[in-house]
Formats: sequence, C-alpha cells, structure tokens
Amino acid sequence: MEIFTMLFVFTSLLFSILSISSTKDIITPSVSIRDGETLVSSGGSFKLGFFSPGNSINRYLGIWYNEISPQTVVWVANRENPLTHLSAGALNITDQGALVLLSDTIEIALFGHPTLQ
Repeated sequence: MEIFTMLFVFTSLLFSILSISSTKDIITPSVSIRDGETLVSSGGSFKLGFFSPGNSINRYLGIWYNEISPQTVVWVANRENPLTHLSAGALNITDQGALVLLSDTIEIALFGHPTLQ
C-alpha cells in the first residue's frame, strides 16, 4: 500500500509542476530535465531535481521543499540505485509515456515500461 501512496504523491507533485528553473516549462519526450535543472511547483512549494545529500557524491532524483532551509527531501526516485557519475543524470519521458531516469551507465524505469516500441 505504501508504494501506491508514494506513486500518488509523486504523480500529483509532478503534474502540478509548471515552471522550470531554466527556460523549459514541461517534460516531454523531446524535453528532459538534466542534472543542474529543476522544476518548481506552480505554488512555489516544491522543487523536482537532482541532489546529493550531505557529503555524498551520489546523485538522486527527488522532490524537496523549495523554500525551507536546510533542504528537506520528501521523495526520492532512485533511493536504491543512486547515480554515481557526477555528469550524468537526466529524467526523460518516452514516446509511450514511461518516466525514465538515465545516466551514462544505468537506465531506471520509474513509471511505465521504457522498452515499449
């Protein structure tokens, strides 16, 4: 049951995100989020992006409170599979609608089936 709650919260937050810190404002199959870019929810409360907790060199995709310091993470996509290459992370949506986290060395299907053709 906990996984369904987490999926619901993530999906709700993701779809409520309207603005991005660079010039992008949506995620589509042709527009992804790369490490260093973030999406901010329309109300400004939440931020989606890549982060490293504490002194870790690992990178995670997560959602945290935007205006609370220190950073308070509320959801992590790849908790069990951190990205270990500093240059690598990207969040993509496939043409079939699967949400996929990519790096130089790993592809993690977050939602949907990334290999559908």
